[in-house]
Amino acid sequence: MCARDPFTQHQLPHHHKTEHHQCHQQLRVEQQAPGARKSATGRTAATSLQIWYILHVILVLIDITSSLTMTEVKIPNHIMRLKSATLGCRYALDGESLYSVKWYKDGNEIYRYLPRNKPPGEVFPLPGVNIDLRNSSDTQILLRRVTLQSSGVYRCEVSGEAPAFNTVSESETMNVVVTPNHGPKISGGQPRYQIGDTVRVNCTSSPSKPVCHLSWLINGEPVQKAHLRQFDKVVVNRDGLEMARLGLEFRVRAYHFKHGDMKLKCVAKISSLYLQSNEESVESDRQQRAPALESRETVAAKSSTIAAATSKLPSFLIALLPPLFLLLLFQDWTWPRDS
Repeated sequence: MCARDPFTQHQLPHHHKTEHHQCHQQLRVEQQAPGARKSATGRTAATSLQIWYILHVILVLIDITSSLTMTEVKIPNHIMRLKSATLGCRYALDGESLYSVKWYKDGNEIYRYLPRNKPPGEVFPLPGVNIDLRNSSDTQILLRRVTLQSSGVYRCEVSGEAPAFNTVSESETMNVVVTPNHGPKISGGQPRYQIGDTVRVNCTSSPSKPVCHLSWLINGEPVQKAHLRQFDKVVVNRDGLEMARLGLEFRVRAYHFKHGDMKLKCVAKISSLYLQSNEESVESDRQQRAPALESRETVAAKSSTIAAATSKLPSFLIALLPPLFLLLLFQDWTWPRDS
């Protein structure tokens, strides 16, 4: 047994001092052992972290060099009501295996493609979504006879197989369009204006979905925003069809009239699917008075001709008076009889 008391150490015989020295060295090793163990544990933890870091870098590099990517999502921004719509979703596996392709509308799953299933395609019913399963695959879905309820945000999600299960997705908005039954209407205008008059007219579109975008042109030139009067759109029926109205107000200047005529045009447009316009021609009031003055001058000229003819009539009668007088005189004259 090793003595730990220093006083006892001095009382030991000489032949026991060597043994005691060995015990003392053993005690020093035992006292230093906890610190050594802690140091060894720390070195092991650091080595483990380095290994995990290296593995993470390797996995990241593998993921970068061989990763699932979305190459194209093709969804029509606008489509006419009751038409068919094709929604495309193309991707690149880059060495991975395909696990699934899923389609969502406004967050609700509407279609799922699992290549290991038989059949691989599956449809999930949703109001306004009528998927043609036979003509749908992992790269596209076909919507038949779209309605206003078909409008919304569509998202394609592609997932790879284990162990990575990489997932990519992309979304686009599709709007179903109901075009107006007829072109825009212009109201509030006058047939003639004078320079200095104020023109106040409105353009109103027919019900549609989405609402028409309206614009004004004067003699074919776009109108400045300062002359436009904005109005809120109006919902007209339970289908949600909307009407737009845009006002135009400006003071008439001489340059507004081209050869005595001013053209006011309203254009209604919905993307590239619908374009209609209405145009009204406005005359200058000054230009309109000229024909009236010309008519009065013509009437005056005719009156002068008649007056001149009338003034000549008494002279003609005067010239006929002597012969008439002589004729009357001879009628009343009694000729003498021969004896």
